[in-house]
Amino acid sequence: MRFNRELYPKIALLKSAYSFTNRAYVHLDCDDGFYYVDLTPKPGCPIITEEEFSNEMLSQSVRHEIYTQTKTLRELLVARAMASTVIYDTSEDTYEPTTEVQNDAAKQILTDWFEAHDQA
Repeated sequence: MRFNRELYPKIALLKSAYSFTNRAYVHLDCDDGFYYVDLTPKPGCPIITEEEFSNEMLSQSVRHEIYTQTKTLRELLVARAMASTVIYDTSEDTYEPTTEVQNDAAKQILTDWFEAHDQA
């Protein structure tokens, strides 16, 4: 099988090939314009068709594109979530949470969002 390098990212090829390693031995190669895939079925496993592999390539390409487009947003969400868990007592130079600060933080963490905002 051959796949146009302009249409598919390399990572999609690798992930697609990996998804079939339980059913076939996979050999990958490329030249300036194409990726080449050679699949040899393992004993007792069904043959993998070109259509099946092509669908997996398309699926992995879309997954990679979504990953690329949403990477920054996911990083910001995780950073925001991590930053909001840090509680500093500004009256001291070192971080020593008081019991009141600890209790307030625990209450915020353990309170259901819907309960806190009176929504059902």
